[in-house]
Amino acid sequence: MLMKRKGILFLILFLLLYLLLFPEEALKSSCVGVNLWFHTILPSLLPFLILSKILVDTGTIRTILHPLEPFFCYFFGLSAEGAYAWILGMFCGFPMGARLTAELYQKGRIEREEAEYLLTFSNHASPAFLSSYVVMNGFGSKEMLLPVFSILYLANLITCVCFRIVYHRFGTCSGRMPKKEVSKQISIGNLLDTSIMNGFEIITRLGGYIILFSIISGILMQLPNPFRFAALYLGGMIEITTGISNLSATGLSYSQKTIAILMCTAFGGLSTVAQTNAMIQESHLSIYVYLKGKLVCTVLTGLLGLLFLVK
Repeated sequence: MLMKRKGILFLILFLLLYLLLFPEEALKSSCVGVNLWFHTILPSLLPFLILSKILVDTGTIRTILHPLEPFFCYFFGLSAEGAYAWILGMFCGFPMGARLTAELYQKGRIEREEAEYLLTFSNHASPAFLSSYVVMNGFGSKEMLLPVFSILYLANLITCVCFRIVYHRFGTCSGRMPKKEVSKQISIGNLLDTSIMNGFEIITRLGGYIILFSIISGILMQLPNPFRFAALYLGGMIEITTGISNLSATGLSYSQKTIAILMCTAFGGLSTVAQTNAMIQESHLSIYVYLKGKLVCTVLTGLLGLLFLVK
């Protein structure tokens, strides 16, 4: 624990020194993070955060998905509430899946075992991010749309199967019904106000992580040769958007570029790990469970890319 604190303190002092010595470079990196947060994360994620908070607090998720629970239980080992976290995590992207998983667990809608199982595969890049950024900015070709989607989602599905075996998610999948629903004295207006404030608190916190990790990624890209070559890969593993942009602009071979971009996308970057940790911290779920799932998915993505895309 002492070594961890010293490491964090060293990183903070290093970043402060960098901001003082290289203000122009730091500003440029910060702007990249702010643009990503303001133009992508804020408009795409905030509405889902607000509406999902209302659905979770009112306990209506089971009512909505109950008819499909046998399907989710048989094929994915999920309760109705778990399926909700997985579906929104899939369509909304990082870190919505982890956020909902932690919130459902805290509210008593799902058991800890199901929450940990969900963490391994419910938190990944959204379809919108894949199609608009990874395909067009990373590869610059619409022809890569189907291969990118197929490989990333297939890798995630295999990860789901692997951890379903680990967590023995077979048989009954019913989530826990809460002992007490939201009080009827709470008006819809108050619930909406609380959900909006909660959504803005979360989205602001995510913005801070994105900006800090964009600066770290920018520092790596200023390293001289021969460290710059390694920095290309490290940058992608630290902050996904900056990393993909840098990898696509390099002179790497098609095979190297393809596998590197796909694996960076599957992992999501240390920035996403930090965001996810912030989302699940209050629930006391382990970030190491999430990391295990991401590492398995990243390796599977690389193997599938080598198998189907590299000739």
